[in-house]
Amino acid sequence: MVEPAMSFDRAELDESIPARFDKVVRKHTGHVAIGGARPWTYGDVERRTNQLARAILDRTQPGRGCVAYLVDHSPDMVICALAALKAAKAFLCIHPGMPPKAQHDIVSDAAPDLLLADAAHATAARGLVDDSRRVLLLDDIDAGYSADALHVAVDPSDPAAIFYTSGSTGRPKGVVKSHRAVLHRAWLCARYDGVNAADRQSLLTYSSFASSEADVFGALLNGATLELYDAASRGLGDLGAWIDARRITLLHPPVMLFRKCLEMIEGSGLHPSVRLVALAGQTVIGSDIEQWRSRFAKSCALRHRFSSTEAGHIAVASVAPGETLAPGTVPPPRAVTDKSLLIVDEDGQPVEQGGAGELVVRSAFLADGYWRQESETAKYFHDDPDFPDQRLFYTGDIGRLSGDGSFEFIGRRDDQVKVRGYRVETREIEQALMLLPTVSEAAVVTELRQDAHQLAAFVVMKPGALFQAESLRAGLRPILPKWKIPARIHAIETLPLTPTGKIDRPLLQQYLQARRLAETGDDAPDRNADGLTARLIKIWQGLFGRPRNW
Repeated sequence: MVEPAMSFDRAELDESIPARFDKVVRKHTGHVAIGGARPWTYGDVERRTNQLARAILDRTQPGRGCVAYLVDHSPDMVICALAALKAAKAFLCIHPGMPPKAQHDIVSDAAPDLLLADAAHATAARGLVDDSRRVLLLDDIDAGYSADALHVAVDPSDPAAIFYTSGSTGRPKGVVKSHRAVLHRAWLCARYDGVNAADRQSLLTYSSFASSEADVFGALLNGATLELYDAASRGLGDLGAWIDARRITLLHPPVMLFRKCLEMIEGSGLHPSVRLVALAGQTVIGSDIEQWRSRFAKSCALRHRFSSTEAGHIAVASVAPGETLAPGTVPPPRAVTDKSLLIVDEDGQPVEQGGAGELVVRSAFLADGYWRQESETAKYFHDDPDFPDQRLFYTGDIGRLSGDGSFEFIGRRDDQVKVRGYRVETREIEQALMLLPTVSEAAVVTELRQDAHQLAAFVVMKPGALFQAESLRAGLRPILPKWKIPARIHAIETLPLTPTGKIDRPLLQQYLQARRLAETGDDAPDRNADGLTARLIKIWQGLFGRPRNW
């Protein structure tokens, strides 16, 4: 029997994650916290994290620091995080699927006090640190460490989570979130989504990604059950069956992953257990909402969480159960509680209402900055003299605010390019391509040809649609000015995605670069290629299908 929902008092934002979790455990001790073949109750998680926290304290010096972990997509991801927090350390999850160099760069930058690992990744973990004594295997944590309640003093401003992102520089940067910031994210889940003990929340990604923050802590700090599905390794083939088998109520997929899922299913009123689909990542377009409404049960609501690693949950757009929008329309997102949105120009000055510029978020619940990188922190995080208890984060997102406070996302500052002297937003072109009746998905990148930047588009055609590049360009002409129409258009079987479900734009650009090196003519991409280039093209074509051009 599911126990009644417990309140999440706003005053608890000035406590700590372990303090809130302790309250949940006392109310829901026997309730399942982490589902799966071997369910973990809240009491089970409490006892195991107490043991592991004591082992961490036994192997580290007191004070602020971080504990990293390298484990499978399993309950250990959650248990390691909670144990680090109970030991008054920030947690850092390292994705085991990352290239070894990327793992090494993160560990070198973070300099964790300790690296936890399961048996499958023990050897890799030892190779990431200069002293094997800094590696602690989970299998070595046994009854020798007490499972009794553990209380270590933690301040709400202490570091709690570190999520690494390469950003636009390619250099790994660890975004540091305090206990207060993570608690606020979980509090928003209770406030906006009504998360409670009756819910089963999906976790589709590794805890190394910031998107997992809302799933893990939104569930476990509100008494819900967390259900794990590794979409990156399992694929989408059995996701629908898993949703029904685990009776998922809160589904949190990246937009691109959700689009692919919708393409694979037929019928209506599907997945009746799902009461809310909360989309993250890419811009939501009208067809996403129409497809969702035609496939999922009428009792299901849809929400787009506009978020960033540094600012957390920024704005939300919702479609209520049973609500039907006009074709092609998308509800505009509005700022969540405790987040104020500002639009500034290139000089940091406010723009007129309705004008486009960079989005700045003002809040007391932002990330602290970048781990051990004060200069990078100073670039993007500023104090606000008018609001001394809050800070400003310059997001790099381009958009505009309307008179009613809703936000229109235009693109990323990184996505702005100059083509023939004109400033172009690549995401605007992608959305225009997806308005064409024959196009299912689209991605636009730039390529350098003859010392000038040109736009290149990759499109996934709808089933049965014939790819004709000139027909697509003709369809774009009433929508876009001439300089925004891609010089080259490639048909592709499927767009490559990152582990977080976003379009892998660097991989698309790598293909274009390899193709340029191999070309002797537009219709002979494979002749006279050197060995490495030929292999790159062959691998790329094997993974994503042989593109057709222009």
